Amino acid sequence: MAGNRQRFEQALQRANELIWENKWPDAVDAYRKALLEFPEDSAALTGYAWALFNAGDLQAAAEIYERLLTLLPKDPGSRERLGEILAQQGQREAAADRYVEAAALYQAQRLPERHITALENAVRLNPRLDRAWAELLKRYQEQGLLDKALRATLWLAHLYQAEHLHWAIEVCRQMQRFAPNNRLLSHTMLLLQSGRPVPIPPSTSDLQGDAFLSDEEVEPEPVSDAGSVTEIARQRALESLAESIFDEERPETPGLSSEEVSLLIGQAVDAQTRGDLETALSAYERLAAAGVTLPSIYFNLGLLYKEQMRFDDAIAQLERSLADPEFMLGSHFALGECYQAKGDFEAALNHFLEAIKVIDLTTVQRDHVDDLIRVYEGLAQNLVNTGEPERVESLVNSLVGFLGQRGWEEEVLKARKRLDSLARSGTVLSLAEILSLPGSENVLHSVALAQEYMRRKKTYAALEELSYAIGKAPYYLPLHTILAQLHIESGNLEGAIEKMRLIAQVYEMRGQIPQALATYQQILELSPLDFTIYTRIIEIFIQRGQIDDALGYYLELADAYYQLAQPERAQETYAEALRLAPRGTADKRWNIRILHRMADLAIQRLDWKNAIKYYQDITRLAPDDERAHLGLMRLYPRIGRPQLAISALDQLLKHYLTTQRGEKAAVILEDLVHEQPESIPLRFRAAQLYLNMGDRQKALEHLDVLGDLQLEAGQQEEAVKTLEAIIALKPANLSAYVSLRDQLIGRSK
Repeated sequence: MAGNRQRFEQALQRANELIWENKWPDAVDAYRKALLEFPEDSAALTGYAWALFNAGDLQAAAEIYERLLTLLPKDPGSRERLGEILAQQGQREAAADRYVEAAALYQAQRLPERHITALENAVRLNPRLDRAWAELLKRYQEQGLLDKALRATLWLAHLYQAEHLHWAIEVCRQMQRFAPNNRLLSHTMLLLQSGRPVPIPPSTSDLQGDAFLSDEEVEPEPVSDAGSVTEIARQRALESLAESIFDEERPETPGLSSEEVSLLIGQAVDAQTRGDLETALSAYERLAAAGVTLPSIYFNLGLLYKEQMRFDDAIAQLERSLADPEFMLGSHFALGECYQAKGDFEAALNHFLEAIKVIDLTTVQRDHVDDLIRVYEGLAQNLVNTGEPERVESLVNSLVGFLGQRGWEEEVLKARKRLDSLARSGTVLSLAEILSLPGSENVLHSVALAQEYMRRKKTYAALEELSYAIGKAPYYLPLHTILAQLHIESGNLEGAIEKMRLIAQVYEMRGQIPQALATYQQILELSPLDFTIYTRIIEIFIQRGQIDDALGYYLELADAYYQLAQPERAQETYAEALRLAPRGTADKRWNIRILHRMADLAIQRLDWKNAIKYYQDITRLAPDDERAHLGLMRLYPRIGRPQLAISALDQLLKHYLTTQRGEKAAVILEDLVHEQPESIPLRFRAAQLYLNMGDRQKALEHLDVLGDLQLEAGQQEEAVKTLEAIIALKPANLSAYVSLRDQLIGRSK
């Protein structure tokens, strides 16, 4: 028997609200009420299981997830959550099996990152899953993750050796194609081929680490820094120095001959390449003392001082190489390491942030560069303002680990791709900030899955993944922004706006103003008549000296007031903007634009006098403003002063004629004559203008009509003058005009 749909929906909505508020026990009760109506509803069961899990009732949550395996056989999320619960209960192998099942479903759904994460969770719980390791090895090799691929290879060799020795040898041989010179891999091959046991590889808790062999078997291979930021810059410096030996345009050195400089550079490069650092250092010091000014010498000398722990000397040299764009990145990184070693984490952080900024700027679109620079400025200022040395030290360590790893360039591109998918339209996120998060890789994986669920309209599944990510990184605000988006998609617009308002305020407190502004602007997209948001945006722009942006929002705010039938507030807003206008960019003519808006508003309110006042102000500031002059022409008759209308027109015509723009004046007059064809003053001015311009035919056309209008109006004397002007132009029917003139003169006598 079907349940009551209304009671079900009400209970579900209440449960949803309680989840937003993190009131998990109450959410459990609400879900139970919903399930009384429809016990097999999968969405309600998913939410119920998640609420039980967060309320701490793991056993009950596990039972519900078991039910969901039947109801939702293609849902990997239920299997992952069940695996997490089983792991917490100590059932590691059963948990691993659930993760393997989830991985297969993720693969079918073409979600490769989640597929890998699920497999990694499986082997972390049960490292003897050879099929999971084999799949991971394939994925790692495809993505170029050599360290992880090596780990998978070693585990497979260990697992295969007893029953499938030839498999173990083959998997190692295939891995050697990717890492042909790896000592650990070569030693493992020797062990397998000689029938000696391969020891258990290292812990799988983080799927990272150093060597896996015990000290009794073989000494671990040190992690090479080839490809790290420092190594790339060092190699570039060596190449530059080698090329300089043959540079005939090298600057003169007072203390050494050109041959001596070349000899010392050759000695330094050779010694440093061979690892003879003392000889290299001595040669570089002689070159620097003699006044050889090559950034590559400063950089290498700084690196050598750093390796000898002479950090002050290293800093002095690296600051000299910092000015050269070719060594900017490496110098910032090495300077950060020096300050880190000295315990000055704030100075270290500044240099590491500059280093990651240099890298990050190469990954974003050109129109986002300025925004990203401001993001880094706000991030650095926020870290200084918070006064949290632990956070600064943590971020320093994260940046060192990231930039010091092999293959960091590839990781940068991957991270940027994920950040861009996380960023809202029109905003840009910094690489440094995501690197500062503990478990950033897992956080981004969960976010990607949450976004995928949102695209598929699976709100509860998206909320579950997003809650997991926020639990891992509660202070990373972009996650909360996605939560606000989830509010919007679930119809809770008010909750979304309030959430985004809080996000913007936190960004402000952190000094991350571009993100705060972007969030406020997103609120306006949802609530375009929110006056408090307009006001705050204007205040921020004024504080930052972005006056043009502030004035633009003043105009939008005035429009919002007008839409809500509050013309007085709109007028006040325009007045405030007008007071600020002198600080804006002169080319944008803000005062003219605002006065036009004020005149338009006055006209709509039938306030002719104020509209005239605003137009008069405009004509004083911009004598060529056609719209203002024409506005005055149309408004003066409405206040009983029609004579001033023609005066306003004359001012505009005079300005055009004195600036050699007679054609523009003609266009205006023709338009006006078209609107008022029987206007004697307009016809007179049109004829006069064409006479001045030498256009005889056009002048005759207007004079002919002007004469008729004057006769109809009883202006006989003026008509005679017009006829004389026509006769002076010698039209084709001259005798007719002469006869008419004579008749008019005869009548007047």
